[in-house]
Amino acid sequence: MSLIKARGVDICVHNGDVDFEILKAYGVQFVMIGMGDRFHENVRKAEAAGMPWGAYYYTYSLSAAEDEQELQKILSRLEGLRPTYPIALDVEDADKYKIKRGGWNFANVNRNAKYILEGLEAAGYYPMLYTGFEEIENYISEEIWRKYDMWFAHWASKCGYKGDNLCIWQYGGETNVLEENYIPGVGTIDKDFCYKDYPTIIKSGGYNGWNKDSGEPAPEPTPEPEPESDAPALPPDAPTVEAMQAWLNENYSAGLAVDGIYGRLTKAALVKALQTELNRQTGAGLVVDGIFGARTKAAIFNVGVGRQGNITRTLQGLLICTGFNPSGFTGYFGAGTEAAVREFQYRTGLEVDGVAGKETFAALCG
Repeated sequence: MSLIKARGVDICVHNGDVDFEILKAYGVQFVMIGMGDRFHENVRKAEAAGMPWGAYYYTYSLSAAEDEQELQKILSRLEGLRPTYPIALDVEDADKYKIKRGGWNFANVNRNAKYILEGLEAAGYYPMLYTGFEEIENYISEEIWRKYDMWFAHWASKCGYKGDNLCIWQYGGETNVLEENYIPGVGTIDKDFCYKDYPTIIKSGGYNGWNKDSGEPAPEPTPEPEPESDAPALPPDAPTVEAMQAWLNENYSAGLAVDGIYGRLTKAALVKALQTELNRQTGAGLVVDGIFGARTKAAIFNVGVGRQGNITRTLQGLLICTGFNPSGFTGYFGAGTEAAVREFQYRTGLEVDGVAGKETFAALCG
């Protein structure tokens, strides 16, 4: 292992609105950015701060078909971007999603890692494997984990993995025995050491959209002209805070400014909508005051897959406003809402079951 080249952090939607100027002032030299919600926002902020960045994708794949879907999702999110750090595949199962669905086994994890890492390589990206001892000892073949640069998670005073392909060591997160587990003004954050000069390697090697040797961005292909159409533009795939605010105004006379800002008034309006629906549907007799107190919490019932209505839609609004994408703002609790609830529960330390009950609503409304 070479001398430390750089100190870094890795962030995702869980870290909220990260101030990159604070990161720079703290001495952070690179950032690995989760490819979920807030990905493009964080990329823009990293580049505005002049901070080198890479990306990582947390895989949920349970089949070969889902491997391909995830690979295409990664490539789509990277389109037009030129990171100077690797693109990592995170194969852990921290939220037990794969365990509960029978996918936490060697055959599934190894196939998924091989397919996506090779797919990234074939597409001209610099791939990396994010993993730990459990995965390399039980779920991924040595052929795979030795082939690619390793980003190894081991929260300890020294990294226990000594392989030649150790390139980034995640030395701390919630637990950090080397230093504080937070950055003032940012909060608890995963911290990393990098042992490779990735910006030079990636630019000179022509990876991640860079021209080999010149270190200049590769030219964008000239797009073919599209036929003119009178059809209206399709709405964006991801639901927005603005759409949720407009719905609250139309259905609950909330009187909100439709500005896309999740502030005190928007939060109170969501709680009022929830209280109104609990009164309508269960006769809870709540005061509709926008305050999520003990009586409101006691009136909450479990909301899970298959549930449909305005309580589900309010749940989706709360998820949207806290940075979790339920893949729709429709009032139907489907797979996308379940995945968003699971991610929220995992990130906030709740029991991860994909069902929004009293504790999940309390955390969302708190």
